Amino acid sequence: MAVKKPRRSTSKKKTPVTAAVPSGTETTSTTSSLLAVKSTKLVTEKKTSLATAQLIRRYHVLNKELSKCLARIDNGNALTPEQRAADTARIADIRQEMDDLGGLDMYQKASTLGQSKQRGGDSSKWLVPILQECHPKLDKKTSPSLRLLDIGALSPHNYQKHSSWISVTPIDLNPQDPLITKMDFLEMPVPIRREELFDVVCLSLVINFVGDPAQRGEILRHSTRFLVPGTGILYLVLPLPCVQNSRYMDHELLIEMMTSLGYTTLIKHHFAKKLAYYAFRLEAAPKNNKGPKAVRPLFSKKLRHDKPNRNNFCVVLA
Repeated sequence: MAVKKPRRSTSKKKTPVTAAVPSGTETTSTTSSLLAVKSTKLVTEKKTSLATAQLIRRYHVLNKELSKCLARIDNGNALTPEQRAADTARIADIRQEMDDLGGLDMYQKASTLGQSKQRGGDSSKWLVPILQECHPKLDKKTSPSLRLLDIGALSPHNYQKHSSWISVTPIDLNPQDPLITKMDFLEMPVPIRREELFDVVCLSLVINFVGDPAQRGEILRHSTRFLVPGTGILYLVLPLPCVQNSRYMDHELLIEMMTSLGYTTLIKHHFAKKLAYYAFRLEAAPKNNKGPKAVRPLFSKKLRHDKPNRNNFCVVLA
């Protein structure tokens, strides 16, 4: 008579509550803890990003108002004693608030944080492929390096991995790195010899920082004096609202103004989520005509878009 073998149970044994958890296995509580840590980190980064943006925005507003007050005092003939006193008092208040925010030094540190890899990196990444397209015969190992003037540089290392073919001269009003030269671009000596000219001039988020519209225009005009005519490239970066949400400026007007300065070729432009990128070629720098018969392009502040909720960004070429 055959004896039946007992069936083996297919149900899995339950792990005792007190049993050790195998290495590499996360419990529900461990996973929850990790998620909580990550969530807290994201919230902290978001708050830091928001605080940085608010500081930069507020500093821009104060700097713009300061420029207006100073301009009114410079043209003081039209001011009454009461108006002059009010502007003088307001200038003191603005400068005090700027100091309370940490001054230009804190603004620069916030801007440097804003271009970190965690925030999308620096805007120079858009320029490098364009330089490669414009100089297809350039041998990165044997050809002379392209000379690049980086105005308002936050870091001297933005083009470091391209150092074999791009030679950078970084300048700024308040350098955050000893490798950046302290210099006001409008006071920078104009090159005399052709070999002193630059192949590229970078104005990345520079003219929007300047509060005076006429000074913005002078910076653009001054850039033509530093580039090699015919091949020199101006790299211009602006906050997108400057050309898409201003009462006095838009993309078409900017192109017209740049053309009048000799930047007759728009090599490429790109509108990102927050920034507007432009690469212009300087075909021929305009002559610095002087005297009553001098012919210079004139772009004054004129209303172009009379709509609510627009900013007042503009550039004046006089």
